[in-house]
Amino acid sequence: MDSNSNRYRWVVEGSLLPIQIALGLNFLAPAPLFPFIMQDFGLERGIVSLLVASVTVMMAMIMLPASVLAPKIGLKRSLALGCLLMSSGVLIPLNSSFANLLLLRILFGVGAGIVLPMTSAMVAQWFSPKELPLINGINVASQSVGVAISMFLAVPVGSLLGWQWVFCIFGIFTFVGFVLWLFVGRENASMSDSIGFSSRGVLFEVVRLRSTILLQLAVAGMFAAYVAFSTWLPVFFNEVRGLSLTHASNVVGILPVVGIVATICGGVFPAKLGLRRPFLIFPGIIFSVASLGVVFLDSLLLMYLCVIVMGIAGWIYLPSIFTIPMELSGMTPEKVGVMTAATLAVGNFASFLSPILVGFTTDILGSYAPAFTFFAVGSLTVVVAGILLPETGPKGAPKSQ
Repeated sequence: MDSNSNRYRWVVEGSLLPIQIALGLNFLAPAPLFPFIMQDFGLERGIVSLLVASVTVMMAMIMLPASVLAPKIGLKRSLALGCLLMSSGVLIPLNSSFANLLLLRILFGVGAGIVLPMTSAMVAQWFSPKELPLINGINVASQSVGVAISMFLAVPVGSLLGWQWVFCIFGIFTFVGFVLWLFVGRENASMSDSIGFSSRGVLFEVVRLRSTILLQLAVAGMFAAYVAFSTWLPVFFNEVRGLSLTHASNVVGILPVVGIVATICGGVFPAKLGLRRPFLIFPGIIFSVASLGVVFLDSLLLMYLCVIVMGIAGWIYLPSIFTIPMELSGMTPEKVGVMTAATLAVGNFASFLSPILVGFTTDILGSYAPAFTFFAVGSLTVVVAGILLPETGPKGAPKSQ
């Protein structure tokens, strides 16, 4: 990598950050607005949860095809297309029917499914192995910033302007990120491996790797649990704990706020220690215990404490999830994109099911506790995966796949 490319990698990373913020900003934006949307359209919990679930299922469906085709189209163009689709929320005020809202959320999910693996591929192109944990931590922290902003602003803005304008404003921010990427985003030509790249060959090679399957196991339980709790805790706190909707959304907003610090620490500490697996195992155990505490502890103070701990544990492991594929032997940026996509596809499919399951079981049983307990225990899959995965950090064993 020449000196100009070495410097320009920070420009590329700077242009990726608004896109990561936009991804978090839009992802869970409907959750605090569920009561408004349910009232306007006369919906039950199971149906309104599709506004989050549709995003995750589209991400799951599109990630692998996008990661395989992108090297032939170009990573920059692919990422730009994904970001443009993510900005579809700007159209919601033009037709605020539930069908249109659901369609535009699906388009956002398609865009997010393109952006996430392309981000990993771009980072693998531009940054050295020593820098990867920190850069991945910064990118995930930016997503956490977006989620936090949406949790804190969605209800006040929705109450003032109408819930439709929350999606529109967040979509405008996303479109600005798209324009910025068009002007300053760039691929690192010296690291591109698109010549001779076999889409079918790399797909079959990567998805069958033991490490890919274990990473999928890791994120399946954690993604499902985090999305289930993030989606329904505002309504749970409002209906069961008696908090106002604004107060409830602000409490849940603690999750991504502490996640900002947690993801940066999740990038810095593994880099300093030279290890990755402990940052999967211990957060998984802690998240499971804390999430059960949120549901069953009556003390408001303990509830706040459990939410803070959930936020730390629910984000600190993610930089290692993104870093491990980059450190395995024989990996190229294109293969990293495919492995990341295969991993996140399974996680997002699990996330598709989780809010729907919480909504429908609560409608049927009249209690949030059974579904919340199921997902709290299910988050322990990351512990199992952390035990079985190879240690790819510099202080670990050889980086076998």
